[in-house]
Amino acid sequence: MLTWKIKDRPMVYNGTLIEGLPGIGNVGKMVVEYLIEKLKAKKIAELYSSHFPYHVFINKDSTVSLPKNEFYHLKSGNQDLVFLTGDFQSMTPQGHYEIAEAELDYIKKMNINQIITLGGFGVEGVPTKPKVMGAGTTKGVVEEFGKYGVEFEDGERVGMVVGASGVLLGLSKLKGINGICLMGETLARPMFTDARAAKAVLEVLKEKFNLEVDMEDMKKKAKELDKAISKAKDLEKIMLEKIKKPGEELRYIG
Repeated sequence: MLTWKIKDRPMVYNGTLIEGLPGIGNVGKMVVEYLIEKLKAKKIAELYSSHFPYHVFINKDSTVSLPKNEFYHLKSGNQDLVFLTGDFQSMTPQGHYEIAEAELDYIKKMNINQIITLGGFGVEGVPTKPKVMGAGTTKGVVEEFGKYGVEFEDGERVGMVVGASGVLLGLSKLKGINGICLMGETLARPMFTDARAAKAVLEVLKEKFNLEVDMEDMKKKAKELDKAISKAKDLEKIMLEKIKKPGEELRYIG
């Protein structure tokens, strides 16, 4: 089941879709929602699906809302940006394809000629200076984004892109829409929101689209993450010292 709720049908020229849904490090979702907030993009559509979790959210006024994906529109100079974010990705492989097909059909009618999907690239440990890894639909796209500091490693580390970011990109190629996936290096752990990786991806988009975005809040979030990581390391060190007996090498903690 797919249900659309269309709020507006903007005239789009030279359009780019930028997708950021929940995922590893919540990098993509954090970037897109930051851009929506700071640039005051306007919501134009909502998509509901039976492939999202089977529950409702209870709002502050005690009303309920189903999980959804949302589209926002921004006119920036002579370009149009359409942002895609949401509460969840599909819970099923079939759902990923059905939702991606519907979303691509929707944006193609809006004259979107480029798609950028965002996500996290999982590594061991938290990078102090996260790189932005990329995978594109054409060599031309790869060369273009290489100019903005995006790194491409010929599949050595980036073997596949899982979930909405990958499926949207793959299907967009079949439909003749150029695209790229930008992935910020982040800790490969669930329930971890990485502001540093998000900031790295955001910097690429800011330069590419010449966006005037106030970065102060993102910088603060990144600094807060630095403090949290430092505190966690200090606590870990204290715990190890307490567990380890004098003169004994610590080999295993269970």
